[in-house]
Amino acid sequence: MIKAFDIFFILLAFAIFSWGIYRRARLWSIGKEENRSSNMWARIKSFLVEGIIHRRILKDPYPGTIHLFIFLGFLVPLIIIILTQLTFTLSVLLARLVSVGLDTIGLAAVAFILLAMYRRYISRPSRLDNKADDFISLALFILILLTGFTLEGLRLSVIGKDSHAWAPAGQALAAFFNLTGLAGHTKSVLAMVVFRIHLFLVLATIAYIPYSKLFHIISSSMNMIHRSLEPKGVLSHMDLEDEEAESFGVAKIEEFTWKQLMDLDACTRCGRCQDHCPAHLTEKPLSPKKVITDLKEHLHTRGAQILEAKAKKKEVEEVPSLVGSTIEEDALWTCTTCRSCMEHCPVFIEHVDKIIDMRRYQVLMESKFPEELTQAFKGLETNSNPWGLGFNTRADWISELDVPILSEIEDKEIDYLFFVGCIRSYDDRNKKVAIAMARILKHLGTKFAILGMEEGCCGDPARRVGNEYLYQILAQTNIETFNRFKIKRILTTCPHCYNTFKNEYPQLGFNCTVIHSAVFLQENIRNGRLTLEHSIPKRIAYHDPCYLGRYSGIYEPPRKVLKSIPSLDIREMKHSRIDALCCGAGGGWMWMDEKIGKRINIHRLEDTLTADPEWIATACPFCVTMFDDAIKDKSLEEKLKIWDIVELVEMAIFGAEKKPAPSVESAK
Repeated sequence: MIKAFDIFFILLAFAIFSWGIYRRARLWSIGKEENRSSNMWARIKSFLVEGIIHRRILKDPYPGTIHLFIFLGFLVPLIIIILTQLTFTLSVLLARLVSVGLDTIGLAAVAFILLAMYRRYISRPSRLDNKADDFISLALFILILLTGFTLEGLRLSVIGKDSHAWAPAGQALAAFFNLTGLAGHTKSVLAMVVFRIHLFLVLATIAYIPYSKLFHIISSSMNMIHRSLEPKGVLSHMDLEDEEAESFGVAKIEEFTWKQLMDLDACTRCGRCQDHCPAHLTEKPLSPKKVITDLKEHLHTRGAQILEAKAKKKEVEEVPSLVGSTIEEDALWTCTTCRSCMEHCPVFIEHVDKIIDMRRYQVLMESKFPEELTQAFKGLETNSNPWGLGFNTRADWISELDVPILSEIEDKEIDYLFFVGCIRSYDDRNKKVAIAMARILKHLGTKFAILGMEEGCCGDPARRVGNEYLYQILAQTNIETFNRFKIKRILTTCPHCYNTFKNEYPQLGFNCTVIHSAVFLQENIRNGRLTLEHSIPKRIAYHDPCYLGRYSGIYEPPRKVLKSIPSLDIREMKHSRIDALCCGAGGGWMWMDEKIGKRINIHRLEDTLTADPEWIATACPFCVTMFDDAIKDKSLEEKLKIWDIVELVEMAIFGAEKKPAPSVESAK
């Protein structure tokens, strides 16, 4: 049925398609170099699981299922068409099965396209914004399917009974055409017309792909293949000694890497990131989706200018910094770096990394950041803690305990360095957790020590707000101390310290075994070294810290610890594990005040109350502080308490009647 005339349009469609792909790829090329080609087999396997099988897409079942069946409605027929061009003959039974399969998948695709239209234009969830491109894409898809079914019906009507045909939709349409009384010749001509319409719709769609939302078929697939294989908590390393660097961080679109620019084209505006963003949910100006789409629009404008200037060998026109022109300052700074946007993005867009890169420029080059951070930076610079409290008071919490300080003991061959952290060292509420951990270690007979006055901030607070220079100073100081004492294993109760030591210090050349208290406790309970004899008859809800859960993948160990405590009634919150809401302290917000919208810790506490707990458990000092503040703000001190799981294990071991934490001013 394909004529020379058709071949011309086929070649034209693919030429337009190829030109569009080339133009898009050229835009990415204005970005900096980045290696995303290592371990290609793992990348391809990831694409097959996430892109073809739709594992992550189906985590949101309703739109995920819609997408899956539309995807299958075009992929499967394409595969069948390619296979049927090969020189082999199908048995009658197999031909019938293929025929009915194609009909079923096609009908399902039509149904789910209609469902997608209903969702987008009638039910209209707030996370979706509609553009003409969305309608055109869906309209092209459904027209291709409907003309395909019509063509099948006409074919079956013309040829009559076909022993190989087992196509319910095609046969139903054939019966309809037979009822019309049209002559065979007329139906043949009509079939030719429908074929031409069908063919040109397919060609129009192919040509349209690079210039529309449909480009995500290519860009999202490539984004999955080139996604980061580094540990989730790792930010890009910045070489501050690079003498050729004109600036640090990102102020212009071309200062992102090519992969970060490809990220922008991979976005389909599905809004999942927005739906799970704690800042957006509490009415702040940050929408991860809007950050990506705004950068994308700017890329297409600015990228064209850069490429044109390069072609003409002219200087590129200067433009204002991205922050303040393309991205709102408040949007940049209200991110808590909880990583929920990245965990829920079906195509692995890296929102947080872009935000941190833009923060880096603001802090390092412009000295523009929320004023509350000034004091935190000063405290970190002078006394290696965000409050600026003296080194000499860092180990005051051990005054009533016989806790060894590494520099003061002769035998420095220890099982673990207990890295206490800033909040556990200085905040009165969190000191109780450090004391509880020390009591448990002594009970186990574990050979451990702390650094005392030689301990410094891990650097996470500085790095997450963009102060990479200060972070590296803090990190190098700690690394020198660790190396001097030949530290092999670090135990910490803080997920932020855990992530920094385990995943980010290797960028600076330091590697050792790092274990979080939740995992340590669970392992010792499992192997029988820790026996929890005393019951705690309380209803308790466990809150997943962002840096322990989404960053480090530690979800089950804290729950297993709680399940080991007799009589404890464990309740799951409405939002838990990967869907857990942020406490609001990450990304520097432990040291800043929320002035816009609802406070995130209040929002999280209200979600916690849906589990009707008497107590709340967590495994992070930031979370303890934020929940403690929220409980006080809601005047629930008599009804609700927040505990670290370390404290609960201490209760279950020693049976001491723990009194509620005294009302003291928290570190926040």
